[in-house]
Amino acid sequence: MRVKFFCADCGRAGVEMAREKLPDFILLDLYLPDISGEEVVRSLRQDEATASIPVLIVTADATIGQSERLLAGGAQAYLTKPLEIPALLAAIENALPLAIEPDAS
Repeated sequence: MRVKFFCADCGRAGVEMAREKLPDFILLDLYLPDISGEEVVRSLRQDEATASIPVLIVTADATIGQSERLLAGGAQAYLTKPLEIPALLAAIENALPLAIEPDAS
């Protein structure tokens, strides 16, 4: 399997990049310089093109109410920093389609 990463430096650019690239999943920080991660999730869920892209929140904010709100709002996972690598890998596995064809090259 081949993996490509794309990085946006702010929320609005990330939403536009998601619309353009249609990634398999999105790792999203909650605290961005222009709009909140919560607003990013809302924008992605309201757009038919990006509504089904899994969003994995990665944040230092371990507030229970925050995680519950984001998960109810459409995030697939809520991971807190420092990241536990097994939890991150499990969240990515759950976000990816069940049948991924191996890269033939």
